[in-house]
Amino acid sequence: MPTLDDILEHIGDFDLFQKQVFFVLCLLSAAFSPIYVGVVFLGFTPEHRCLSPGVAELSSQCGWSLEEELNYTVPEQGRHGESLSSQCRRYDVDWNTTGLSCINPLENFTGYGNRSSIPLTRCQDGWVYDSSGSSIVTEVKMNIFLFLPIHQVTN
Repeated sequence: MPTLDDILEHIGDFDLFQKQVFFVLCLLSAAFSPIYVGVVFLGFTPEHRCLSPGVAELSSQCGWSLEEELNYTVPEQGRHGESLSSQCRRYDVDWNTTGLSCINPLENFTGYGNRSSIPLTRCQDGWVYDSSGSSIVTEVKMNIFLFLPIHQVTN
């Protein structure tokens, strides 16, 4: 069986043709360098949360600010390192229920003592992004999570 040295000796030296091919590949790589660097700027993950159907209507009825809406309707971020997973979960409740309180709407769901006992589910209706503009993350994220199996997320 020939060794690597034998194969290189058979192929020959790094001659004029190999140098030309290497030079052309370097030029092509230099021409595409803005794309390579652009990924750094396009790949940021903006602040986001799950879209919960009915929350926008309830928020406008109650006159909540964005901070109040997030406080009442988005699961709290628990332990350190859970921030990403909490952005991909929402309360498994029907926000279109009539008679919800504007002070603390989660108290109106019977059978739930505190927030930690309310069941959570994965994002099924998309995301709401807190910043304008788009990135690779905002364009691709929905496609990734469409292929995940539907399951119940628990604390």
